[in-house]
Amino acid sequence: MNNSQEICDQHISFKSMRLIRLDLPQKEKFISGIGVRKSREALIVEWEDQNGIKGYGECSCRPDPYYSDEFIEGAISLVKQFVIPFLKTEQTFSELLCLLNRIKGWNFTKAAVEMAALQVIEQNTGKSPFDMMEKDAMAEVPVGISLGLYTDLVDMKRVVKNALAIGYKRLKFKISPKVKIDFFDAINPMLFQSGAYISFDANGSLREQDLDTLGYFVKTYQSMVEQPFGTDRFDLLLKAKKRYPSLFICYDEEIKSLGDLMKLHHLGVLDEVNLKVGRVGGIMKSLEIIEYCAIHDIPCWIGGMFETGIGRTLNLRMASYLPKARAHDLSPSDRYFLEDIIHPSIQMTNGLVDIEHLKFCKIRMDLIDKYTIANQQFTI
Repeated sequence: MNNSQEICDQHISFKSMRLIRLDLPQKEKFISGIGVRKSREALIVEWEDQNGIKGYGECSCRPDPYYSDEFIEGAISLVKQFVIPFLKTEQTFSELLCLLNRIKGWNFTKAAVEMAALQVIEQNTGKSPFDMMEKDAMAEVPVGISLGLYTDLVDMKRVVKNALAIGYKRLKFKISPKVKIDFFDAINPMLFQSGAYISFDANGSLREQDLDTLGYFVKTYQSMVEQPFGTDRFDLLLKAKKRYPSLFICYDEEIKSLGDLMKLHHLGVLDEVNLKVGRVGGIMKSLEIIEYCAIHDIPCWIGGMFETGIGRTLNLRMASYLPKARAHDLSPSDRYFLEDIIHPSIQMTNGLVDIEHLKFCKIRMDLIDKYTIANQQFTI
């Protein structure tokens, strides 16, 4: 990535910023170790430059601090107090990054501002941070589906059967201390016959007394388990690794920076990385992590946070530079929402998303207005 300076030297003007809070109804509720979600609340950052060019970034944090220490109301407050007052009529992108890097934490929030600014730069100059990549983007991206916790076996069978029929390249199941193992015994014949890659995500919910539960998934599937323990329970990670030598762990919440990734790598406990663009602070930092993983042959794929089409198109674009990934958690728009806020919506064919199609996806301002629950605009 030798061309990063060219992006950093780009000038970007600033006229106004709009903070748009949306609430998009989901097709069905989603249950994980964190809780139940029936709709997707999202914060959209709109950056308008002096010529009226607008860029949009999505802050992917939840409305509550139950996944990370960020939450939407806090994100709005941070942008109002520590970003907007320090923006100038014109600055370089490097100056914007310096402003954002002064803020400790709040990666999802900073990523949304960065994304909006980079969209403005790309519209004005045709230059993109993806130009820094030394490899070409794939034409199609393989995607998987993330399935929640189920309390009804019939419903679980229906969803799994449909996901396999559609052609998802991977099925990732949420698990927790309350997971019903007998449900998996019942669907295993269907899973094993399909040939699809099966993996699991505990969202850090497992405890020491749940090691037997973890063992079931390690022994039965010989597959990846994402974020089995809380980020502060490295002791449990080592105990689980000793008890189950074949345990293959994918890291999620632990990795908020390139430094976190390097630390886990040097400790010898890093098997795989779920890279979420917002969680690590944006596009520029994500590309650094992708480069490090490529150099050290660390499996890496792009995870999602139930983003709207704004964040999802960015994630898919990022995923197109990871040719070795089995699949990414980037299901098409109609997987989650009754209506997405882009048109045409993101489509999948046989488990693949056509990257060229993303160029035609545009934001529908009428749907932004329809699902807006709060809206604040700030001018310089």
